[in-house]
Amino acid sequence: MTHFNSIEKLCAAVCVVAIAVGAPAQDAEKAQRTGKAKYKLVDLGPSGPAGQPFHITNNGLISAAIAAADGTDHSFVYVFGRPIDISRPGLRGANSMPFGNNAAGQVVGGANTNLADPGGEDFCGFQTLGLPSGTTTCLPFLWQNGRMIALPTLDRNQGNNGVANAINDRGEVTGAAENTTFETSCSDYAPTLAQFQRYQFKPVVWRRGGVTELATVPGDGVGTGLAINNKGQVAGSSGDCSVFNVQFLIPIHPLHALFWEEDGTPIEIPSFGGIQPAFGNSAMGINDSGQVVGFATLPDNVTFHGFLWNQHTGRLVDLGTAAGMPSSAAIAINDSGVAVGVSQDSMNLVATVWEHQKAEDLNTLIPDNSPLYLLIACSINAEGQIIGLAADSSGVLHGFELDPQDEPR
Repeated sequence: MTHFNSIEKLCAAVCVVAIAVGAPAQDAEKAQRTGKAKYKLVDLGPSGPAGQPFHITNNGLISAAIAAADGTDHSFVYVFGRPIDISRPGLRGANSMPFGNNAAGQVVGGANTNLADPGGEDFCGFQTLGLPSGTTTCLPFLWQNGRMIALPTLDRNQGNNGVANAINDRGEVTGAAENTTFETSCSDYAPTLAQFQRYQFKPVVWRRGGVTELATVPGDGVGTGLAINNKGQVAGSSGDCSVFNVQFLIPIHPLHALFWEEDGTPIEIPSFGGIQPAFGNSAMGINDSGQVVGFATLPDNVTFHGFLWNQHTGRLVDLGTAAGMPSSAAIAINDSGVAVGVSQDSMNLVATVWEHQKAEDLNTLIPDNSPLYLLIACSINAEGQIIGLAADSSGVLHGFELDPQDEPR
């Protein structure tokens, strides 16, 4: 099972909403399709300028943010293809995004409250993304049994903000939470430049209602957990405070990709030798075998490639890119070792799948008459179903689902 939800969100985690915001729609006829279409394309409908699907479970439940009529983002869950709004009353704020969900129907994410942020922060970036009423605090949430509750932050729940990025089938959650310590790498508070952050935020795990801080690389002031598997192992990153990062949807420049054992023991994942300001290095997705995917900057400090790292061997594999693209990021991986993400150049995005560590443009694997161009693949489940973000011929962003043609649903 894959557990990326994020800029990730990240698409972390994570699947990253705002990489594609404003990206030009591309002509689907330009994709050089080969042979029979491998996937059936399902259009999940318009997502809005800052919405997208985030995660698909093994039983086909999808978490997604969709723009409401008033321009705010609402949290939705697709059940048998039907979108259900779970955002009201939420945490009594205007916006929410559901970055993760599990097979039991639990959903996690970040949501505005109705309280003004005392530090003037924009932790979840709702204001930066242009969403209405985005200036209140943003708290990590867990939605279950029809109710959204806030998860605790650090320093005895005195931190003002946080976000939950992923949840496993045991109900364990990972994400990031603020403490009450001013972060030196966040010293350049300048809202006009999208630099809102003042306080440290740390990678965390929530278990049984409590919050546990995870270690970062020494010298890194901030960090985030982006994915968690059913063993309780976590993948994510640590680094410096930054302007609001549209890839991770929190203000981080990820310098180091990290893996945490269930007991919290951290392991730094090797890089390809480069660090560059826009991306850096981060682990994005993890499966139950401990295989981790993410991206790392190459020594040229310009391009970056998706990677596959194996917990047991410590081996780092460069996954390469879809044809014609210099950079890539792997976002999620299922238990069969199939990964999904994005390949890109300075102008274009291509939803990408890696099977047997070979990159393919997903636009070449769907019917020729597709009304959508697939920009980012955000999540893949055990059945091989893939969700992500696409654009129609007018540049309107849509969520999509791909169902394998040669496998039972």
